[in-house]
Parts: sequence; structure tokens; C-alpha cells
Amino acid sequence: MEKEFNPFLVTHYKDAFHFCDRENETVQLKKNIQNNINTTLFAIRRVGKTGLIHHVFNSFSKNSKVVCIYVDILSSKNLKEFTNLLATVIYNRFPENKNLGKKVIETIKLLRPLISFDELSGSPEITFDLTETKRYEKTIQQLFTFLDQQNIKIVFAIDEFQQILEYPEKNVEALLRTHIQTLKNTNFIFCGSNQKMMNEIFNSAKRPFFASCSNLHLDFITEDKYAAFIEKIFTNFKRKITKESIQYILNFTCCHTFYTQFFCNYLYSNNKKSIHLTDVKQAAIEILKLNENTFFQYRNLLTTSQWQLLSAISKEEKLFKAHSKNFIQKYNLGTSSMVTRGIEALLEKEMIFYNSTIEAPYYQTYDKFLMRWMQNKQ
Repeated sequence: MEKEFNPFLVTHYKDAFHFCDRENETVQLKKNIQNNINTTLFAIRRVGKTGLIHHVFNSFSKNSKVVCIYVDILSSKNLKEFTNLLATVIYNRFPENKNLGKKVIETIKLLRPLISFDELSGSPEITFDLTETKRYEKTIQQLFTFLDQQNIKIVFAIDEFQQILEYPEKNVEALLRTHIQTLKNTNFIFCGSNQKMMNEIFNSAKRPFFASCSNLHLDFITEDKYAAFIEKIFTNFKRKITKESIQYILNFTCCHTFYTQFFCNYLYSNNKKSIHLTDVKQAAIEILKLNENTFFQYRNLLTTSQWQLLSAISKEEKLFKAHSKNFIQKYNLGTSSMVTRGIEALLEKEMIFYNSTIEAPYYQTYDKFLMRWMQNKQ
């Protein structure tokens, strides 16, 4: 049965063998947890921050004195939904047949939630129907405080943490910071893919979370590390792939984790025992064709000038000087102010990202398959 499993994962974490690199980041995160230091994890979308979190959490899975809890709050729109998500993951994290699990469930039930069940997974979902915002604030405090008092270490990873800036309640940062700084046995990993918003929360001296965490930035995996990983996986499953084929894949995807994993997953699914450059190039054509309907949907969501700018950025691959006369004239983009407005719109829609964490910052198209597709268009 294991041999039928595609070893190149695109949606979830399995185990250490199927996880590529991140050795330094893993050591740093574990060190922070063991030394009671909260962490801010910065990463653009789809480079593997969620996988890294689960990889680190997996390393504590046999330690009965450490409980790791992951919650993704991207779908939440207000403090009520944040509270419901938090209570749900806590409720589901502790087995009901264990003593601590019974205590957790009894404590949550004392808060009088509505308990329903997810139609697909069958897992319980917790909903509080409270009338006042203050009661949600109190519920969050009660949940954190109760867990902190259980004589175990609790590690919370809150993914897409920048979402709290979208809540209508304007005091969420201060509320969470106030509760968190009183906890003695609980640590937090705050993750986010919106660099601007995460910087605003954690690196602005005017904000409650300023200087409260150790910052950790997740960059792209290096070519040599990824090449060794790809070769290892194919070899382990009795497939051969040439080094030039691996190099083509990594160039095509720019070592962007999701797109690299997807490409290898697609290639593996073709069931060829020996993979050569011609096979990889054919797979690239098929992947772009497979995603073409999505690309057309992108085009319908953008104005003509935004689409033209996105195409220009894709063809440049890395755009270092967005307002240079040569760039604007080369792609007939109009004026510098038009480019400014276009870039702001593309950043907001997350069609492009700005890599500002290196010596020579640049703009790049988020979707690497879209970028390659646009490069092939006139």
C-alpha cells in the first residue's frame, strides 16, 4: 500500500523522510520552544511554513509533557470566529479518554458552547453564541489560563496571524498580548504570509507585540538541498531521474516549494521508471496546459493594465527596478504613476510579492506556473 502513495506531498505533512531540508529553521524553532521564547515566522505563501511547523511539532509527538496546537485563522473575520476556531482546535487536540482530555472538554463545556460536527471529517466544532465582545475576550483568557495551569508545556502555532488586522474589533492585538504575557507554560509561534502586515504587527514600536518575539524568516530551499531531496525520493521508490532533469525542474519552479512539489508529484504519477529531460519538458507543457483555465480566470479578475504589468514582471522573472525608464518603455506600461498603482493592486491581490529580505530586493510573480505560461505568450 505504501508504494502506491505519491511521496511528493503538496497538501500536508507526513513525516521527516518526506520533508525537505529546513534544518537550521527546525533547530531554531525547537530551541525557542525549549527556552520559552515566542517566535514570529515570516514566509511568503507556499514555501512551506505550515509544513515546517508540523515538522517541528512532530519532533515533540512522543513527549507527554509538551502539547502542540496548530490553528489557521485565515478564514476568521472577527473575534467571535477567532474564539470559535481556538476552542475547536483545543477541544479536538486532547483525547477524551485521557484525564487531561476530560478536564479540557469539561472546562470548555462549562463555557456553554454549541457543539456540532463537521460533515466531512466528523470532528466536533465549537461555537459560542455570546452577545458581547467582552465575553469573547473573557473566553479566550479562560482557555489560555486553564491550559497554562496543567503542568505541561503548551505550544500554540497561530497561522496567518495577520488576519487579526482585518477584524472589526480594534483592540485584538492588545487583548492577545495582555493575555499571552501572563502565561508561564505556554509559547506561541505567530506565522504569516503577508510580510507588510506582519511587519506592522511585530516590528512597529507603536504596536503591542513590538519586540515580544524572536523573528524567523523562511526563504526558498537552496538548489543543492532540493536536488538531493528529489533524487533521494525518486531513488527510494526505485525510479531514476537524471541530474539535468532535476535542474530543469528547479529552474522552472524557482525552488518555490509548492510548485516544485507539484511538478515532482505530477512527474512521479506518470509511473516512468527512468526519467529524462525530454520527459520533464513534456511534463512542464502538460502542467501549464492543466492550469490554463485558472490563468484565464486570473486575467478576468485584473484590469487590462494590471494584466499587462503582471505579464511584464513575469517576463522579467525578477524585477529589481520597477520604475526604471527601460522597464516601462520595454513593455509599454505608460507612466511611472501607473506602474505604482498597478504594483499596489497586484501586491494587494497577492499576484506578486516583494522580496525585501535580501540585499537586492525584487518583485516576482507568486504563481510560478503562471509566470512560465506568461513567458511563453507574446
